[in-house]
Amino acid sequence: MTSDATNAPTVRVSLIVINKDEEILLVKHRKAGREYWVLPGGHLDFGETLEQCAIRELKEETGLEGKLIRIVFLSESLAPNNSRHIINIYALVEVIGGNLEIGQNEDIVFQVSYKKLSELSDLVVYPNISEKIIQNNKLNWPNKNIQLLDTPWN
Repeated sequence: MTSDATNAPTVRVSLIVINKDEEILLVKHRKAGREYWVLPGGHLDFGETLEQCAIRELKEETGLEGKLIRIVFLSESLAPNNSRHIINIYALVEVIGGNLEIGQNEDIVFQVSYKKLSELSDLVVYPNISEKIIQNNKLNWPNKNIQLLDTPWN
């Protein structure tokens, strides 16, 4: 299988931000007539480090400033029709400033909010790694290695 600029996988950095009240930061997308929650984040730009991407995306989507703690998960998702291939890199991030608000120039983000971590499994979140986040947070993120996750497209 070959790759070129038109069909190369997209690398996305997703941010896991959990506050002292055991709430997780989520952004709600409205796209193609659907609404769903995602972790803040976005695609990695050419020449940008993972840390730079994490900090930029947090600020762009939520108005918050952050500090990357560490990478915790890695996964990939393939669209059933092979139209998209996404490599997801998940990072723990600590908020160090800013004000929670929908970022400027965000066309599909229409809500940013902290949600109770205990209720995360009840929300429609893509990719669906809610249980992995809940389990690892309960154990204070014990695994210092990056975990490879299975994240089907749906």
